Amino acid sequence: MNEFEKQQTFAKWEALLRKPSKVTESREFPTWEVVSKRNIQFEYIPQKSSVSNVISFFRKPIGLSLVGGSALSLAAALVFVFLLNPSNSNQSEVANASVVKTSNAIVSPLKVIVSSVKGKVSVLPEGSSHPVALVKNYQLVSGDIIITDGNSQSDLDFETGSWMRITPNSEVILDRIEKTEDAQTQKFSVKKGKLFASVSKLSKDSQFIVQAGEHLTQVRGTVFSVQFDGTLEVVAVREGSVSVGDLILSSKQQTIVKLGENPVLAAPVSTREDKELKAFQTQSILARESKLYEEHARLELVRLEDGTEYRGVILGQSETHLHFQGLDGLIEIPIQKILETEKIR
Repeated sequence: MNEFEKQQTFAKWEALLRKPSKVTESREFPTWEVVSKRNIQFEYIPQKSSVSNVISFFRKPIGLSLVGGSALSLAAALVFVFLLNPSNSNQSEVANASVVKTSNAIVSPLKVIVSSVKGKVSVLPEGSSHPVALVKNYQLVSGDIIITDGNSQSDLDFETGSWMRITPNSEVILDRIEKTEDAQTQKFSVKKGKLFASVSKLSKDSQFIVQAGEHLTQVRGTVFSVQFDGTLEVVAVREGSVSVGDLILSSKQQTIVKLGENPVLAAPVSTREDKELKAFQTQSILARESKLYEEHARLELVRLEDGTEYRGVILGQSETHLHFQGLDGLIEIPIQKILETEKIR
């Protein structure tokens, strides 16, 4: 019997139940007026029971004795077990701690949204062999591959406040973009071409790694670029510092490494690369500010006594802190350190 036939059968049964039987229709039932005048034959009189708020351990109902005795016996048994084997409580605490630790380590996707697309850009989704056109507001996941043609590029907006630009004639794999409650893992591979990245300050256990050729570029929070043509790898830093293998690059430094060699030399960043990094940094700041303005219809500047400035949106405040949505995400600013605030837009 299919679903339609079941519904038809139920409808027939309901129709039959709504129709009185012939026996019921043939009988005459007394009206309420007649019934109300009849004498009561069986009157219900509930028995009165004495209720006492005092429980006596010497004279009480047998039911109460059983309940009380069972409760006391159970409590005594539990105490006896824990006294004989106190390690059980420790094992329970360890198990509970393990459960808490496991729940804290739950991995979920890190939100990475395509902020802009210029020219012809495609994405090869994880597990697919057919690339599709990349569009604005597309949410990327681990395993996606972004491919840009000549004269095309794409900007990626990270929920952590980081920003990335994939330049023309590039192929970049988003190996891992995921997070736990306490940390984020962001790992990318440049198969060819170039990317720029502005990375917000990372927490202790977080990672932002770019692999090009044979070497990993690891970042703590900086503005940098990575380029790879299959033979040469070029890593340049605008602000902050990155590690390329065992080599540490600071602000305004770069390194060029041939395939099969190890990075050993840090040189001043080239004039052209410095200009490109500066332009990217400025454009990423303006793009993030525009996004905040679209969401909140305002922008504010918070200036601290030590000269530090934060650009973003004031969301509210407590007695001690200002709740602020900045370019690098949500932060709390101590009110006592604030010199002034002003509206930018």
